[in-house]
Amino acid sequence: MLVTSLIGWGAFTIIITKLEPCTAPGEITICRSVASLPLALFFLSSFVALAATFTLLGFAIRLIFHKDEIYLDHVSISTRQGLLLTLCALGAVFLLLLKALTWWSGLLLVAIALLIELYFSRSAE
Repeated sequence: MLVTSLIGWGAFTIIITKLEPCTAPGEITICRSVASLPLALFFLSSFVALAATFTLLGFAIRLIFHKDEIYLDHVSISTRQGLLLTLCALGAVFLLLLKALTWWSGLLLVAIALLIELYFSRSAE
């Protein structure tokens, strides 16, 4: 998972520096022009990098606080939570790209992720 995270962040860095998925204007708006392939690669590399990073962080936190449990349970829960956090973050970036991100739409993304996690954590018991 650490190698996946490093590859994802490397790909993310290359895409940001070399392909420029979005040309930033002088004003506060996000994109003036959007190229479809670099933008798709941006979201794909962001997904891989963030999912691996959030999973690793969640696994490390679970190891610290729940030392007496089985490690395989930590991995599956951390992966699920890492994917939910990644989808939440990329959903916010996508809404920002569409200039539709407000505080309540971001809060709605978080609430949806929390409800999904609550469903899976309750069904696991």
